[in-house]
Amino acid sequence: MLKLLAIPILGLAPGIFWLWLIYRRDKYRPEPKRLVIRTFLLGIAVVIPVALIEVLLALPLLHVTDLAEESLSQLSLGSMAYFSFIIVGFTEELFKFLVVWGTVYKSPYLDEPIDGLVYSSAAALGFASLENVGYLFSYGWQLILIRAPVSTLGHVLFSAMWGYPLALRKLKRPNATVLVWLGLLGSMVGHGLFDFLALAQGGSKTLNIPLLIGLIALFGGMIVLFVFLLIHSQKSSPFKDRNARLLVLCTNCKTRVPYYADFCPTCGSKLTEIRVNTPVFCGQCEAEVAHDANYCTSCGSRVIKK
Repeated sequence: MLKLLAIPILGLAPGIFWLWLIYRRDKYRPEPKRLVIRTFLLGIAVVIPVALIEVLLALPLLHVTDLAEESLSQLSLGSMAYFSFIIVGFTEELFKFLVVWGTVYKSPYLDEPIDGLVYSSAAALGFASLENVGYLFSYGWQLILIRAPVSTLGHVLFSAMWGYPLALRKLKRPNATVLVWLGLLGSMVGHGLFDFLALAQGGSKTLNIPLLIGLIALFGGMIVLFVFLLIHSQKSSPFKDRNARLLVLCTNCKTRVPYYADFCPTCGSKLTEIRVNTPVFCGQCEAEVAHDANYCTSCGSRVIKK
């Protein structure tokens, strides 16, 4: 009973941690938590159809292996390539892409470059999390020590290749459509290459240094690319410098004064009660906003109360 509870928690924890870490970087106009969580859950749900398709695609290999992890490493190089690039890389990246393309891409909340990384990461981490649970039930909880920093994060790194340009396409940036398809193809190839190198390394009777170096170089390169995209997306956010002071209306003289003020600078009226009972406005476009708003619904500026 304890194992039934512990394994799912261990399997889901790394994905939730990585998603929390990435979500924190979306600081200028954070995405709605419910939408990010929904994308994460859809990433989990899509594992089932992907698993069925992968089994069908793997039928040609059934005469040489039972598809167990230890048996896959004994495949020929051609069979390893088919398994890694077609069964795994192509199928998994395509369906993660479809999760984001078919849902949040249509959302008005997808309005800055970093959002593409947030949502592609959410779908990828949902997918990786359920994968983790299955692997841990099959091979033991110790496997999470490898899957948490490598396999789980790897799903994020490869999906970022199409997630970032997908946001650029939504923002109508030049050549973004071409970048989306190149990114999707790159994620499939990168994902497949990573699995191929891992399987080939597992099939070696001794430690194969070139394969190991290739794995480390590929994974390290993807980390560098992801960090670059993350930094660039923050710098290019249209909301980076769009801050506005929240204003409140003095009911005595109708002057709009800063929300934090205790007294109206024009007539001297005390504003303590006014802040609660009167409308407040965006200092950028002067549109009326809700008292608890973090962003102006008219111009998108972050409203600052202090």
